[in-house]
Amino acid sequence: MNQSNFKNIGNIFGKIKKINYKKSNFVKLCVLIITVTLLFIMIPSYKNIESKYEVGAIWSSEDLIAPFSFPVYKDESEYEQEKKDVIRNIAMVFDKTDNNYKLKDSLEDLKYQFQNIFRKADELVNNKDGYINSEKLDALKQNVKIDFTFPEWEKLYSLHSNQNTDNNLSFNEFYNYLSKEIQNNADKDIINIDKNKITSKKITVQLKDEKLQELTDLDKIIDKNELLNDFENKFRSKFGDSLLVSSAVKITGKLTPENLLYNNVLTEKETQSRIEQIPKTIGIVRENERIISKHDPVNRFTKMKLDSYKKVRLEKIGMQDLILQYVGKFFTVFILMLILILFLYYIRKDVFINNFKLMIISSMILIVGFIAFLSMNIDLKLPIELLIFVPVASILLTIIFDSRLAFYTVTIICFLVAAIRGGDYSISFISFCGSVLAIFSERDIKNRSQIFRSFLFILIGYTFSILAINLIRIEDYQKLWMKLMFGGINAVMSPVIAFGLLIFYEKVFKITTDLTLLELSDFNHPLLKELSSKAPGTFHHSIIMGNLSEAAAEAIGANQILARVGCYYHDIGKISKPMYFIENQLDENNKHNELNPNVSTKIIIAHVKDGIELAKKYKLPQEIIDFIPMHHGTTLVSYFYDKAKNSSKEEISDLIYRYPGPKPQTKETGIVMLADSIEACTRAIEDPTPQKLESKIREVIRSRFMEGEFDECDLTLRDLTRIKDSFMKVLIGIHHHRIKYPDSNQLELVSNSAKN
Repeated sequence: MNQSNFKNIGNIFGKIKKINYKKSNFVKLCVLIITVTLLFIMIPSYKNIESKYEVGAIWSSEDLIAPFSFPVYKDESEYEQEKKDVIRNIAMVFDKTDNNYKLKDSLEDLKYQFQNIFRKADELVNNKDGYINSEKLDALKQNVKIDFTFPEWEKLYSLHSNQNTDNNLSFNEFYNYLSKEIQNNADKDIINIDKNKITSKKITVQLKDEKLQELTDLDKIIDKNELLNDFENKFRSKFGDSLLVSSAVKITGKLTPENLLYNNVLTEKETQSRIEQIPKTIGIVRENERIISKHDPVNRFTKMKLDSYKKVRLEKIGMQDLILQYVGKFFTVFILMLILILFLYYIRKDVFINNFKLMIISSMILIVGFIAFLSMNIDLKLPIELLIFVPVASILLTIIFDSRLAFYTVTIICFLVAAIRGGDYSISFISFCGSVLAIFSERDIKNRSQIFRSFLFILIGYTFSILAINLIRIEDYQKLWMKLMFGGINAVMSPVIAFGLLIFYEKVFKITTDLTLLELSDFNHPLLKELSSKAPGTFHHSIIMGNLSEAAAEAIGANQILARVGCYYHDIGKISKPMYFIENQLDENNKHNELNPNVSTKIIIAHVKDGIELAKKYKLPQEIIDFIPMHHGTTLVSYFYDKAKNSSKEEISDLIYRYPGPKPQTKETGIVMLADSIEACTRAIEDPTPQKLESKIREVIRSRFMEGEFDECDLTLRDLTRIKDSFMKVLIGIHHHRIKYPDSNQLELVSNSAKN
């Protein structure tokens, strides 16, 4: 790869780095494409007819006439039950083996093996008691493939040696008795599986000539366990000795093999043959026959006809129909997304511009859509569609943005849920009711724990909407209670999930919610405590500014909490040099009297940079940090500028006497700029009256407006008028004790004039 190729790659990466991911239209397009594509995949190919129908629902569409003849298929659950019945009642196939012809030889052979072992054991006996050593016996007992314990071997050897003093029973007598019992049971049919596993009352026997013979009575056959239990009972009554009984059971088990061997292949073949014989249909609908009439209730048989019509129609769909379905799916998603985009573009431009906020909305839509998709593909006989947590999205959208955006977005989400569930608008209605009430419950949230108060509102919404749907469809009470239970689970889980996801969104997308702002407004915050202790005048000034800004924000519809909290932190940079600011000087010794105006200006302006660094150190949100430079904008430090002009004969540029900006970018920062200047100016007014206050407020607002400080924010002339009026109300309340009212003589004169 030559140098020019490396240069081209470097240019590409350079362009990528220059992309403003927060506001880039390319990023917006990517978010839209990803959202539409994933939702398109989730929406199923339309498997319903005109609408979702269930037993008990009323057919609201026009009469449905069959365009072709089709069979009426049984209900899937009914057909599956019939299959289970066939499997349960199938006569399992066993292969018949004849073991009787070699039974006698086996008995004689085993007896010979025992005698051979005992004869060799006699040669190995090495003690006077006649007991054989266990280690030497191991090599001998391998010839008898029966797993005897050592005490059992000793007991059998004692029979051989005539040492059984209990009943003088010899080994030959013992073995002959066993042989007789084995031969007596030789004609029994013994199966090689547990008899309890056979669910039918019959089995099928495969004989040598491959003819099938069906045994009608399962009691005529036994399994090995039954046979050995029978032997054990007989041996216990015959011998009494537990070692002899256990030895006898092992010998009879060895010499009594199963003669009916389970044939899995033939059983499966027979089962499949029986299943294929189950009829899948229960009738036929002729061409031009009415399937259902308008306003008729959907009963069980009608639902079978509708399901059958849907199934046959889907089988007849060709490539052209599939393409049209895909087009329909795309338009469904695109139209809903377009409606949401238009709302954001025209009503919430601030959200539309911010790609991170668009990603938040997109992620919530996709999460809820994916849960709806899972509910369609998980085969459970439970109303899991009620666990589509749409209220979670409504809670998060209300807290992160506002109730209006949440209401609009949740409406779109509910339609998407209905589309993903194949036109199930009943769950859309239920989710909408619960989610809207959740929005109302979170409108005035003051702390994180209040998220959980939405539980009651969601529960009310789900309960009454589920009852409404149930009354329309006349569903049975068992299904109703099940739905109410799942609705209750949704109501409990939604606030919990929303609480966890809120923290996730705040950290990942670095968003500042009203809850974050409320936490920052606590005067116990370390930064505010430091401000109050080191710069008490600035702290008091900030609190009064907060009252002014909050009232003004409420008057023009801006974020009241953001404006108030922005005031609290707007001058935190003064912590580093508090005594260089007039509000913190307790005496008349002004430190700037000894400084050059240029140096004083640099100290004053430096508090902006110091404040930004301090805010970043304490990890304040960017929305709060913006107040620090923007509340000054590019205004002039007029006191020191005028002082410099008066003390110098040369012309002085005002550039070094201006704050670096930027100018206010939002309504809230514009309000704080005005509140900062007006609070300081009105505090200096001697003998304040409403007229003096209004005049000073009007002067400051006009000055900032003419200087162009509001050119980059959305404050209008109407907003400025409302801000002035709100400032007046607050300041009159603050200075009312200092306003001079007319004396008693003037009041009497006014009263007499009114009477005349």
